[in-house]
Amino acid sequence: MKSKSSRRGVQAQRLINEVRLTYQSLVQIGERLHAGSSLSLGMRAVLEYLQTHSAATVPDIARARRVTRQRIQTLVNQLIDLDLVSPTANPASLRSPLITLTEGGRSSIQAMQQVEGRLLEAMAVSAADLARAAAILADVRTGLEQITQDSA
Repeated sequence: MKSKSSRRGVQAQRLINEVRLTYQSLVQIGERLHAGSSLSLGMRAVLEYLQTHSAATVPDIARARRVTRQRIQTLVNQLIDLDLVSPTANPASLRSPLITLTEGGRSSIQAMQQVEGRLLEAMAVSAADLARAAAILADVRTGLEQITQDSA
């Protein structure tokens, strides 16, 4: 008979595998849905973050998205070139401007979300189950982050 901790490890591996497969499905679906767009999924993530947070520095976005500052800087530079975001003066830092959505950026992320929303509405999963799954994944992520911090 397996111990409780052994069963937990097996179930954790199963969940991690499902998260990876779900992520890959999301990437493939996103690429198909937005194939005609000049925006990458990384650029979309930056636009979505700014939509939620109004303005943020590149390091703030990188921390929140759990990627390198350099990766976010590259994406932000591309978005600036497309006139979808704009750097503005940051009273808290001379070296790190605040990045904000332009009207074009706001329109772009809203259009992408509308296309995605129509697809997601067709999913045969209830809103309650989706909310429960999101809460559980947030708990798992928090637990993993605590383990990482404790072992550092």
